[in-house]
Amino acid sequence: MDAFNDCSNNCSNDKIKNQTLSVLLLDWYTLEHRELPWRKTGDPYAIWVSEVMLQQTQVKTVIPYYERFLLRFPGVEQLGRASLEDVLTEWRGLGYYSRARRLWEGANYLLDLRGGKMPEDYDSLLQVPGIGKYTAGAIASIAFGQRVPAIDGNVLRVVSRLLAWSEPVETMHSYHHFSDHLTVWQPALQSGDFNQALMELGAMVCTPTKPDCIGCPLSQICEGYLQNAVLFYPVKKPKAKRQIVSRLTYVLRRGDMVYLQKRASRGLLADLWEFPGVELPQDNLLKDALPVLAEGEWFNHFQKAVHEREFDAWVREQFEKGVIMHGPVWYTFTHRQWKLIWVIVDLFEPLEKYHVGPKEVQQLDGKGSWISLQDLGLIALPVAFNAIIEDLKSTIKQ
Repeated sequence: MDAFNDCSNNCSNDKIKNQTLSVLLLDWYTLEHRELPWRKTGDPYAIWVSEVMLQQTQVKTVIPYYERFLLRFPGVEQLGRASLEDVLTEWRGLGYYSRARRLWEGANYLLDLRGGKMPEDYDSLLQVPGIGKYTAGAIASIAFGQRVPAIDGNVLRVVSRLLAWSEPVETMHSYHHFSDHLTVWQPALQSGDFNQALMELGAMVCTPTKPDCIGCPLSQICEGYLQNAVLFYPVKKPKAKRQIVSRLTYVLRRGDMVYLQKRASRGLLADLWEFPGVELPQDNLLKDALPVLAEGEWFNHFQKAVHEREFDAWVREQFEKGVIMHGPVWYTFTHRQWKLIWVIVDLFEPLEKYHVGPKEVQQLDGKGSWISLQDLGLIALPVAFNAIIEDLKSTIKQ
């Protein structure tokens, strides 16, 4: 293994090669980088927001959300003093809502313990709830010029190919090995540009399946390319099998109003509104067959799913007449896949009983809320339920 590959023994001796990498990368970045809104600011808060939004989401999707979010919450104080509900609502449609919660929790920490000011160094940034090693490295280097690495998925891929690294990149050994190399490669100045250049290279050139090695500024010092084995890297651990469940969903409807309730504050889709439902283990889950339930099971599952008990008599009566299932529609989360099936239950009691206004969410003893279909876009409702919403809009009784 040569000096470029063996950082633990000789990483600091190959100065010419290290300097060449930095110069080549920064020269390329100067000419080829995309003009993105978060690259036009040195505000650590704005950089923090962008980095959180960019996790698991494409740049083109993030840009309008980023701009709207900063208009609504332009700084730590505005974000921290807002309610979690307001923050989740502003985040609606972007997905992975736990990111919004972590931002909000971090802003509250900064207001309570740091006077609303962002820390200016890597170690202090790590103390903020929701800020991990990558985000701390990105903020510290881009906003404050601190010479620290920022290792995201793009950087892991680029470095693993540069080094032809044969171990799984998810291990702590790999992380420390890459971090050591990046610390040496990173120039004394332009540390933020260097980190962004590596991310940009991974996003635009050194892509997962179709890397443009001919157009890569680092190809001639990339061990993966020189060994004609670029696509072998990064080496990854075998993925855990995604859990697949049927999600039986109950849609209570009265005219153009539907009943929603809040999910728990922990776990999947925490604190978001939902059409209530239960997850059912089932054989042959990959098939589009609808579940087969006994007559009493429909109502038993309804009682488990819906917090409010005032609807029980009406629902039981409808179930006794027969149940019409809609779906299935598949929705995939990171570690789970839902096979969505839903039942629409029309309630004919006077809506005034529930004190529901036409264009606002009205609380029902803190258990649930009624809202019109046209206003569903104003609340934090998971994308997973879009198919149900479209079905409701197409079948609503005039």
